[in-house]
Amino acid sequence: MIINLLEKIKGTDRDIPWGNGQSRRFLLESDSMGFSLTDTIVLAGTESLLQYRNHLEACYCIEG
Repeated sequence: MIINLLEKIKGTDRDIPWGNGQSRRFLLESDSMGFSLTDTIVLAGTESLLQYRNHLEACYCIEG
């Protein structure tokens, strides 16, 4: 079992600014769980064309 807390991730190498927001990565490929889990903040008024060639991503919006 892997337990990660958002407060533990902030400010580490798993807290990544990506231009139009911030990506907080709870699970990565290196964690060997078979999927990734990310808390992503998208800046208001921005547009992003994202393409993933090696994996699928499911997203849900919690506000905005």
